[in-house]
Amino acid sequence: MPKQTRRGSSWPSTELLQRAKFVDDAGPVRFVDTEAAARYLALEAHSLECYRSLDSGPAFYKFGRYVRYAVSDLDAWAESCRRSTSASPLAPRVLPVDAT
Repeated sequence: MPKQTRRGSSWPSTELLQRAKFVDDAGPVRFVDTEAAARYLALEAHSLECYRSLDSGPAFYKFGRYVRYAVSDLDAWAESCRRSTSASPLAPRVLPVDAT
């Protein structure tokens, strides 16, 4: 029987990596759970859960009751959130009103 891992252990677990070595067709780990996805994006897991409920976060998969994220989808979503600046050079300038 495989040894149980603690909740705060690192992802992917050593056991998962050992199993992946025997499944050559699967390639590297493609899916991560919400906790690992949040750590990957430097977010809280609750933030991803909120994004999921608002349908505005990264794409996810449902395998029964389990939610999993593809690492490639996390990368694509992070890239879509990239901003170079918050001020657009085409935005009209609003000058302060002189209150004299």
